[in-house]
Amino acid sequence: MNAQPLEGSAFARFMASAAGRAVRLGFGLALLAVGLLVGGWPGIALGAAALVPLTAGALNLCPIAPTWGGHFLGSRYCAARRPRQ
Repeated sequence: MNAQPLEGSAFARFMASAAGRAVRLGFGLALLAVGLLVGGWPGIALGAAALVPLTAGALNLCPIAPTWGGHFLGSRYCAARRPRQ
């Protein structure tokens, strides 16, 4: 079994974990809720901005992870953690 070490920072590995995905989804939902409360054009802008973390969490993507040496695709970390059969 040749387990490859995970690349990237601790932040990038956390964001690829289930807890990181939950944080992104929670942040997206919070932005959406604030957008609904604010209303008008600012609310629409916040609602549109909420799509980024919601989509990233749902699809296990992290757009800012490459900034810290991580992978854009969180699935690359998940595959590295699973033993191959």
